[in-house]
Amino acid sequence: MTQISGVFGRDARIIGLVCFPHMMSHAYWQVIPPMYLILIQAFDLSGDLAYTRIALVTTVFATATFILQTPVGFIVDRVGARAVLIGGLALEATAIGLFGLATAYWQLLVLAAVAGIGHTVFHPADYAILSARVSESRMGRAFSIHSATGYIGFAVAPVFMTGIAVLWHWRASFLLIGVIGLLAALLLLTQRSVLGDSSPPGDSADGRKRTPAPKMSTASGLRLLLSVPVLMCFLYFVLHQMGNGGLRTFLVAALGDLHGTPAIVAATALTTFTIGSVLGILSGGFVADRFGPRIATALATLVPAAVIIWFLGWLDVGSIALALLLAVAGYLIGLLIPSRDLLLRSVTPQGSMGKVMGFASTGSNLGGALIPLVLGLAMDTYDGSWVFWICGLFVAAACLTFVTARGRYGG
Repeated sequence: MTQISGVFGRDARIIGLVCFPHMMSHAYWQVIPPMYLILIQAFDLSGDLAYTRIALVTTVFATATFILQTPVGFIVDRVGARAVLIGGLALEATAIGLFGLATAYWQLLVLAAVAGIGHTVFHPADYAILSARVSESRMGRAFSIHSATGYIGFAVAPVFMTGIAVLWHWRASFLLIGVIGLLAALLLLTQRSVLGDSSPPGDSADGRKRTPAPKMSTASGLRLLLSVPVLMCFLYFVLHQMGNGGLRTFLVAALGDLHGTPAIVAATALTTFTIGSVLGILSGGFVADRFGPRIATALATLVPAAVIIWFLGWLDVGSIALALLLAVAGYLIGLLIPSRDLLLRSVTPQGSMGKVMGFASTGSNLGGALIPLVLGLAMDTYDGSWVFWICGLFVAAACLTFVTARGRYGG
């Protein structure tokens, strides 16, 4: 009993230490979009391409991460995840904090690029540590909690940023959230023994100690990344970010453009969307364990979510109905995420989680780089309803990437 308690305590500590930086990374991804309208005014970006220009800041952030995240995944598998994780968190926190001191638009672009470089570390390093250090019997729950805390970061960021801006100043929003990330990096520095990425004496599924995996050559690693199952997981991340992430990025601006919805009301609705996603992710862990990552699950979750998103682009609903509908859509989208992680891990050899997750999740960065420009141009050319039409389309399309699950798990 004492041994079981000790293993549980170790797992809980590892999961907590890895998940808090992951929450901060998702918060940093989301700090800029809720401030679009404020930044347009503060940096005098008004004009025909105002939304496109401010969206370019998010595109620069995502592009930097997209270019460098796969190489960082190889580095994680080669040299270890702990130092890479701490360095990336400190770099991103510093860059985001300095947004609060920026005085020119070009400075926002430079800081976004630096923040994007820091952002490269989280998925490869987090999944490498969890895969190596957490007991096999708790791996599914570890991934579920990891994803859920990321979405908590999504939920907190819009309300934090807009709330501090209203109560104090928009510059204070960036400065404070940057300081929080730096404090988190300092905490991780004190946890060297816990965050190593070699396997501890473990309780793998069959009760035996896990043996270290042989190092994979760069050529073999590249062949693994170009295999069909991994490429389909990559495509899922692209479509998910263009649909789900695109809605997060432009929901506040789109609702303001369409219906004059106050930023704090729209940000609160965005938070309910994220809370629904968190609850869906936690529920989805049980669904994934019971059914595996089936295409039927993808169809049953993403298609209804897309329909709800399209509905919101068609009709103006009250604030309560808006929050409830977004919560349901978020729940359905989140329900599938543990199945995605289970599918990805099932096609990943031991010791390669850094490079595979690093590569697959660059799909989010590619989607994150493309969708702000697409939606910014749509709003500049048409109106906010196009945000809902376009995002709903990508949410629905993401379910098709689960077709590779049929052979391994059934339909």
